[in-house]
Amino acid sequence: MSRTIAKPQKALSPSDKPAEASKPKEGHRETVEAIVVAMILALLVRGFEAEAFVIPTGSMAPTLMGRHKEVACPQCGYVYSVNASEEVEGPSGVNLSSRRVYWGVCVNCRYQARVDDQPSFKGDRILVMKFPYDMPSLPGSSPPERWDVVVFRYPEEPEVSYIKRLVGLPGEVLNIYFGDIYLKSPDGKGYQLARKPLKHQQAMLMMVNDDSHRAAALKDKPEWRRWTASSPSGGWVEVQSEKAPGHFKFAPGSPTELGNWAELRYRHLVPDPEQWDAILNDRVPKRKPRATLITDFYSYNTNMTSDGEYPRSDQEGAWMQPDWVGDLAISARLEVKAPGGVVRLELIEGGTANRCEIDLATGKATLRHGDQVIGEQTSSVQGPGSYDISFANVDDRLTLVVDGHGVFGDGVPYDDGTEKHPAPTEADLSPVAIAAQGATIDVSDLVLKRDIYYTLYPGGYDHSQSWDQRFPRTAVELFDILSDASQFPAMGNLRSHEYPIGPDRYMMLGDNSPSSKDSRGWKNIDRYDPDYPDGGWDTTNRASWEVPRSLLTGKAFYVYWPHGKPFGPTIRPFGRDSRFPFLPYFARMKWIR
Repeated sequence: MSRTIAKPQKALSPSDKPAEASKPKEGHRETVEAIVVAMILALLVRGFEAEAFVIPTGSMAPTLMGRHKEVACPQCGYVYSVNASEEVEGPSGVNLSSRRVYWGVCVNCRYQARVDDQPSFKGDRILVMKFPYDMPSLPGSSPPERWDVVVFRYPEEPEVSYIKRLVGLPGEVLNIYFGDIYLKSPDGKGYQLARKPLKHQQAMLMMVNDDSHRAAALKDKPEWRRWTASSPSGGWVEVQSEKAPGHFKFAPGSPTELGNWAELRYRHLVPDPEQWDAILNDRVPKRKPRATLITDFYSYNTNMTSDGEYPRSDQEGAWMQPDWVGDLAISARLEVKAPGGVVRLELIEGGTANRCEIDLATGKATLRHGDQVIGEQTSSVQGPGSYDISFANVDDRLTLVVDGHGVFGDGVPYDDGTEKHPAPTEADLSPVAIAAQGATIDVSDLVLKRDIYYTLYPGGYDHSQSWDQRFPRTAVELFDILSDASQFPAMGNLRSHEYPIGPDRYMMLGDNSPSSKDSRGWKNIDRYDPDYPDGGWDTTNRASWEVPRSLLTGKAFYVYWPHGKPFGPTIRPFGRDSRFPFLPYFARMKWIR
């Protein structure tokens, strides 16, 4: 279970106990990297009240990476990360350094790859600014705010530092429901959705599919193609290119009438383990390709530590990520070849279509939730040119971003008039579409992402309560359920969990919710009991999920050293986890949102 952070140059164990002193040390690799990061720190930290930390585990992935393996999928080439913290430390301080991570699964194509020969990189090195919370009157400072990434001392072990995302503020009553954060209304009669500002929403999205990375074994199998025209005569034509797949053209006229919409629609078609085995061995799979619901599947959590070609129990645990996620975002490169026409982006959730229509002549963008128009604004998509566009339905709010600019600001919220979350429908098996009418356009770089899903409990499955005795035992059985629309109504019957927060206290959750030891699962070993005076020490009756203000250290604001980026020939002078030569990983140096 992922949980802690520690100072980078000291490499503390989760509690800095002597029992961990025998862990393998990084040696020369640590020294080389330390020299590089020290120079950076001298420039960035000088003159500021800041402190540097390293992330050892994956509770905040993908925002912050703990120790991990970075894998270029052998099938589709997509680069993903797999948790490797157990190669160094395990639960309860047990030394598991010999427990290798042998396998990982690509989030993009679900190919299961052997990864034990890949180096395990140390986690992100970050900078934490302390003065924003200690001195909120200074310019640029503020009290702790929702969605901040915060370093704090773990209430049950105050000598240990944790890093999580702040989701609950003093005096609030917070509720986790269907993966989202809700707050009790001021009148106490209902709940309001806590919507993320656009900058946080974009930073917290997680990959579902990058169409420019297609599995080689599926290349000549059109039945596995995810993006397809609504009909053979739909007007969309794919530009065949080995170097740049996923490039589609649309032109009006024959065979499509000018007044009709022609769709390019996405179905979530990913092979299950048995289908992959058959495909790779030139056999016909027992099951035909079947579209499934999009869930909270994440490659980081597919780390398998069993050797062998088919590590069954380990494999099922990695693939069993079953919670449906309906909050989606589609981005693309849109090239307008001629003036005129309309382009429409569509995202379905719970059977309801959310749409953004853009008039390519005037730039007018119209947002629709079902049949209701909820927003109109002028965008920069006006006439011929190339535009990077992103349309999202996240937190019951529609957003449109064009070339990095939020056309509707943080977005336009909608309200269905009910507190009950919709269940998925058959339409959610094909939840994304791009449609055109009377336009001459190219569409490429199609990337589908989803919102972070907060589970009710660490390491649990929210939807396990939906299927009762039918909870799947294997990945294949899970895919069968996720593709069967008759099973979907039960998925609307999820429980929620309420968390009242006291004065001057906060609630924290990890971005990698299924694998995060955070407020949802804490206890009260720190609570003082007069009958056992040698036990706890806290006399404030802190609820298990609360973090007192006094334990907050500061706000994380920058990843200054992710890990070295290997290039050229593979040279490992100091063991498997050393790779030379390497360059700074500039693409992953970033502001923390």
